[in-house]
Amino acid sequence: MGLFEKGKEKENEKKGSFVGFVLLSDTNADMKKLSEDLGESLGIDVPYEKSEKEGTEALVADHKGCHMMFGFMPMPVPNGEAEYYAECNYMWKNGVDVVKKHKAQIIVGITGNGDVIETGKIFVKAVLSALRQENAIAFYSDGAVHEPNFYREAAKALDKDDLPILNWIWFGVYSDEKQRGIYTFGMKNFGKDEMEIYADGAADINEIRIFAADIVYYILSGDVTLRDGETIGMSAEQKLPITRSKGIALDGETLKIKYSK
Repeated sequence: MGLFEKGKEKENEKKGSFVGFVLLSDTNADMKKLSEDLGESLGIDVPYEKSEKEGTEALVADHKGCHMMFGFMPMPVPNGEAEYYAECNYMWKNGVDVVKKHKAQIIVGITGNGDVIETGKIFVKAVLSALRQENAIAFYSDGAVHEPNFYREAAKALDKDDLPILNWIWFGVYSDEKQRGIYTFGMKNFGKDEMEIYADGAADINEIRIFAADIVYYILSGDVTLRDGETIGMSAEQKLPITRSKGIALDGETLKIKYSK
């Protein structure tokens, strides 16, 4: 595929709610181990009782005012959805081939207590626990499918008491004959607008991506709300206009910033 990505994801309007899917290579899940791993990573007691219904199991727990649910489904993500978004991951060359092998999934869902940053951190730790399953091969959430080691490396930001931006936000790529850019997906979980940051076709896409990540960090770390008609920049001299209009690579309206140095 080219630089254009399939970015027509549905918007998530539920601020402080996170959901994702740990993809498994076979139809087995050790939910007792997951219970123990959650206890280790979050320091909480997650009760485990073997389900009487063959093939499905679930765990529920509350932590710091957040409600968490972990459900095992002995079937792949339907309609080829996971494979579709794996194709969008330009950082995982054989991701589609790996994802095609998944036979089951563990659904990870969390509803927050009002502190969306804290909820997001708990979600990442919960996902890391589920990725300890021996047959875990990928994690799917918010319009992207991640390779497990990438997710683990990105989560090391938590060890430094920093924000795990790359676990929370997908920075997708889009391009046509006139322009190229980066779109965000996942900002809606934090009650923020998705963004599309673009430049003329000759621009360095990696440079735009770094700029987009810096803007996302600025927004989430300071609980900043960008508005149509304002300007933004990473220096006193850089003043880039912010506009709101119909999405280029995403459905609905997005905030747009035309990037220049």
